[in-house]
Amino acid sequence: MTEDPFQPFMDQARDAGVVFHHVGPMDQETVAFMGALLRRRLREAGVPSGPSRKVFSSFMEMAQNVLHYGVPREGGKFGALTVLSTDEGLPVMSGNYLAADQVPRVRARLEAVRAMAPERVREAYHRRLSSDEADPDSRGAGLGLLTLAAAAREPLDFDIQEPQPDPNQEANASLAPSFLFLKAII
Repeated sequence: MTEDPFQPFMDQARDAGVVFHHVGPMDQETVAFMGALLRRRLREAGVPSGPSRKVFSSFMEMAQNVLHYGVPREGGKFGALTVLSTDEGLPVMSGNYLAADQVPRVRARLEAVRAMAPERVREAYHRRLSSDEADPDSRGAGLGLLTLAAAAREPLDFDIQEPQPDPNQEANASLAPSFLFLKAII
């Protein structure tokens, strides 16, 4: 009998506290299915309803960001979504490709939200919620990052990995997508 290559992977995922993980193409149907599955996994893991709701809304917000702002790849919008259960809480993480021209705007918004104290996040959220002005850079109400920041125990963590120029390629690296990593600890 051959050695089971899957069991070490399962052991590693369990030891890392993986509650949910998906990497691959996404569409609305996939996100809806993942949301239902995440609710079930959180219930099975015994996560209380308050934190469970925050994890779910953060997860769905990150999934919508992949769908709205991710760069299409082969097979559709490509992204990764992960929820862990660790000593520090319930980290909700996402990763997706981001168009080069969006990087400065996304970085500035993430840095601004990360710098806000919790009471400022709540104020900005309520101000945005009651505003009739549409956010020209948002495909929704412009509440996504504020929703994530309000649910998180600590400031949002993010990294944007810019493409490295390949000396063997003549294509302009500034047109290649960057990769956005986002993390909220609930």
